[in-house]
Order: sequence, then structure tokens, then C-alpha cells
Amino acid sequence: MIVDNLIKFITTREETMEVNDIFTLEDKIVNFIFDAIFTKKLHPGIKLSESVLAKELNASRDVVRKAFSKLQTMGILTYKKNQGFHVVWLTEENAKDIYTARKVIEAGIVEIVTQKHSKKELDLSILNEKVENEEYLKVSLRNGEYVKTSCDFHLNLAILSENDFLINALKPLIPLSILAGLIYDDSETSFCSYDEHRVLIDAIKSNDITYAKSIMDQHLVHCVEALNFGITPSKKNKFIFGN
Repeated sequence: MIVDNLIKFITTREETMEVNDIFTLEDKIVNFIFDAIFTKKLHPGIKLSESVLAKELNASRDVVRKAFSKLQTMGILTYKKNQGFHVVWLTEENAKDIYTARKVIEAGIVEIVTQKHSKKELDLSILNEKVENEEYLKVSLRNGEYVKTSCDFHLNLAILSENDFLINALKPLIPLSILAGLIYDDSETSFCSYDEHRVLIDAIKSNDITYAKSIMDQHLVHCVEALNFGITPSKKNKFIFGN
């Protein structure tokens, strides 16, 4: 049950907190929702109940609402009066706009990371580790973990840029990309992100900024092409954090 997982998630985080850890319960709820999307536990159109979640966690509804409102601001949740909060449903146009935004942001990230690499200011080993794990999870048919690891590659690349503005701009677009994939998943696609991630790493190592940016652009184009906008997806409206 997702609520049980959330309680375990929060408890584990609290047990490992340092004295100066500034994570609040609100932050932890936000992070859990992100993780649930990453691992495909939350699907587009699903309704979230702030009252049930607040009761399960012995937290105030105000805290839960603030967490949901933060996710609404990021574009992850939608809210309608008398209908509550739902995980956002994305149209074909929405999905393409998300990747258009990612192209702009990740071009900047690749430029900075390639510059840093040319000056021998960073280690790309963490990216290589992510790619190896991606392939292992894909071959092992552990699809939820595979999707999360594939997305973690892009977030780790952003972190290497050390540009907080680019990192924060990319963060909400990653789970939105996953939602697009959940809606328009093409089971017949042969697209494998880890192969292209390896090519991207090599492009960064070449220290050629223009080339590296072009490889990232091509990769994101292929991500969109792997979606099947010809299908007729059905909206799920399962009540989560409830009975």
C-alpha cells in the first residue's frame, strides 16, 4: 500500500537525519510523490486525498496541502474545486513542450559540464555507473527501477554542472517526462536510453561543446520519437491514499 510505503520512507529518512537536516515533513511528502512517479506507482490522472494522507501520517492537512500545492506549482499535480488534487494528465502537445524545454535546459547543462571536463574539473565516473546500472535493470526487466535510473542519469549530469538554476529548472521536468511515457508508452519501441547515454558521455569527453550539445539534442528527440501518440490512452482515476 502506498501509504505504508510513505510512512516507511519518512521513517527511514528521519532515522538517518543529521542535526542540520532541514527537510520538513512537507519536503518528504513532495520527495515521496516524485519517487512514486519515478517507479510508476503513481499514474497520470490518479486522485490524491490530503485528508486520508494527513490521518495516516498523523500530520495536519495544512502540511499535506502545502506539499500538494508545491507539486501543483511544479506542474506535477492539478487542482480543481470540489475535485481535489490529481496527478497531471498530459496531452501530446504537453509532452512535446516538456521535451522542448528540456532541450534548452540540458543544452546549457551539457555546455557547462563539457567545459568543466576540458579543464579537468570533474569526474564522470558517476555517470558511467548510472549507465551500467541502467543496462542491468533493463535486461533484468526491472522496468520501474530502470526508468528511475535512466532519469537519475540526467539529474546527475545536471548536478555536475553545479548550476542551481539549471538543476531546479530540470527537476520537475523529469517526472513530467515519465508521466508522458506512462501515457504514451510504446511497447514495441527498440529505444534504449543507456546506449545513447554512453554516446553522450563520450561526446562530453571529446571536449567539443557543439558536438556534445548536438548529441543531447538528438537523444531528447529520440525520447519523443519513442512515444506513441497514435494510441488512445484511457485516463485512470484510481483513488490513492484512500480505500
